[in-house]
Amino acid sequence: MSIKTYNLSQKYGDQYILRDINIEVFPGQVLGIIGPNGSGKSSLVKIIAGDFSSTDGHVEYENIPLKEYSLLERARYRSVVSQEQNIMFDFTVREVIEMGILGGYGFSYNSEVWKNFKIVVKTLGIDKYSNRSIRTLSGGELKRVHLARALIQIWQRTDYIKSKYIFLDEPTSNLDIGQELSFLNFIKGEVDRGLGAVIIFHDLNLAAHFSDKILVLSEGKILDFGVPYEILTPSLVQKAYGLKVSVTKRPFRLSYF
Repeated sequence: MSIKTYNLSQKYGDQYILRDINIEVFPGQVLGIIGPNGSGKSSLVKIIAGDFSSTDGHVEYENIPLKEYSLLERARYRSVVSQEQNIMFDFTVREVIEMGILGGYGFSYNSEVWKNFKIVVKTLGIDKYSNRSIRTLSGGELKRVHLARALIQIWQRTDYIKSKYIFLDEPTSNLDIGQELSFLNFIKGEVDRGLGAVIIFHDLNLAAHFSDKILVLSEGKILDFGVPYEILTPSLVQKAYGLKVSVTKRPFRLSYF
């Protein structure tokens, strides 16, 4: 089953920042969202994830309006890694990740959840510093911690039978190229097992490489939506960003000039 949006619009004051957004997100796929700053990318993700309400239109999870799900029910179907993760208190890495357990299971989690916890932490290489203060971590380490927190909320050791989704807002900002590719390859591996992922990308080449479909936003409206290699043309990039680019198809690469 999928997530669908129906004529989503969002206003701040008298100005629309999103207008008539109709898309469908499927499990087992990466939906990449791109567009210039201020095009409405983060606002759209927050609305689809249920963190914001839209001015007009609505969102459905598995053909049920999102507003009919309780907060705990939403947390069991989707998790979010925002662009900025501000933690005010001096928590340990372990404590931050455990917040994901409470988010997805409340206080009714069992030993199976703790097994999942250990696997996720080890897979992401966090077990080596799980007792450190969150404030002592590098940017790459911190990104992995928040990914672990989001994953443990919805993660399954077997393939994802129930539809579950993770929303990531520019998750690789402040990462070096090795960390960037490692992070996205990990997400892609989870998607191959049935997880749905919605990722806001800053880098168009990464968006093209890792996305099954791409949504292009401009001034709060859909400029294009489809398979990366079909829609990411020089004319579209110039229309969205005001840049002249050349495109090679095999391997796909955007070159700026």
